[in-house]
Amino acid sequence: MASEREERLAAEIALLESMYPDQATFNHDSQELSYRINDANLRIRLTDGYLVDSLPVILSANFAKQDLRNSFKETINSQTAGEEVLDTIISAFDELVDRLINEEILSEQEASKSSPQDDTKTTIIVYLHHLLNTNKRKLCLSPSHTDISGVTKPGYPGVLVYSGPSRAVHQHVNELKAQNWQAFQVRSEFEGEQWEFKHGTGVIEVEGMGDVVVEVNVQPGRKEAFMEAMRMK
Repeated sequence: MASEREERLAAEIALLESMYPDQATFNHDSQELSYRINDANLRIRLTDGYLVDSLPVILSANFAKQDLRNSFKETINSQTAGEEVLDTIISAFDELVDRLINEEILSEQEASKSSPQDDTKTTIIVYLHHLLNTNKRKLCLSPSHTDISGVTKPGYPGVLVYSGPSRAVHQHVNELKAQNWQAFQVRSEFEGEQWEFKHGTGVIEVEGMGDVVVEVNVQPGRKEAFMEAMRMK
């Protein structure tokens, strides 16, 4: 017969897996919880005394190339021993990552203001777990720089293709990345390349993956590059 602790832990893990089906995984043998969002990863181990008198132990925490273990250890240790705290820990990690992303965006914006503009072009292809939210779809279609062109595809998966001045494209992609996504992956980046689209200039939304292929298949090699980025080859 399962103990009260085992029943509470099973219920907590089931809730986490339902809330974060593509981001949180729990290894029952090692008692390790792994969580991933964007370019950030968190891994903690549950002690035998978790839900009794002790808290999880942090194994790793990073965002991009930053080691966040020391700063996030304090967050874990501030929780109340004996209570279900895994969701609180994950929420705190999300907040930390969001803050770091926003700081990164502000830093890049300040650097852009202080640096001379150049005419370098860039094309970026982004994969999203899904793109359904109406406000997010509007943001994807409305870059602050009007000289960006591209294509967006909503649904499962979501796809974004942007091309134009390098700083403008990077700024728009970073602003979108700061939103709360289940997955936001820059699949390919083509520095020095400005892609043309069938519709011409500006950013439009299309219905299916085949429509995106039609849009990018204007210049030689673009279709193949897009399909490789989407892992369709």
